[in-house]
Amino acid sequence: MRVVVALLLALVAAVPALAGDPEPYVRTCSSSAYGDLGQGWRERAIVAGHVAFVGMSGSYNRMQLDPVGAGRANPLKVLVVVDPNAAPTVTIAPRSRAHAALGYNGIRHKDSTGVPLADGTPSVQFRACRLVRSREPWNRGTQFPGYFLVAGPRCVHVDVATQGKLLRRKLSFGARCS
Repeated sequence: MRVVVALLLALVAAVPALAGDPEPYVRTCSSSAYGDLGQGWRERAIVAGHVAFVGMSGSYNRMQLDPVGAGRANPLKVLVVVDPNAAPTVTIAPRSRAHAALGYNGIRHKDSTGVPLADGTPSVQFRACRLVRSREPWNRGTQFPGYFLVAGPRCVHVDVATQGKLLRRKLSFGARCS
């Protein structure tokens, strides 16, 4: 009887963990990069709270998306800039997960055959560096280089959890997003 009760308690404790998303991959200040983004970089970004997806206010050209096989995706560079001291979490929305993932987890690729979509993660928390007083324009946030893994031209829906809010954005990768 005790074994059955223990098994039932273990199952009840495990159900919420199974129902929710896995813990996000974590990028810290120590894995950041830096460089001058040029004037007006924020205007060319899609911003969601403390996060800016640099260069995404336009879209990736359809010609930049190489055809890839089933279960594979194009690794498309997207620089994420996070405001100082912030720790937002970016998650691929459930409706986009069959065709997109985040590649900020150190994935490597070397040719145009794409990478397995499963090599990415559905969620990444970006922990920015503290504020550094500087006149340099690149030093206004923490830069995290990485990839969106996208299987063909499409709109990718992302959720950004920041400051206790959930912000939703659509990023265009070779497709028109309404």
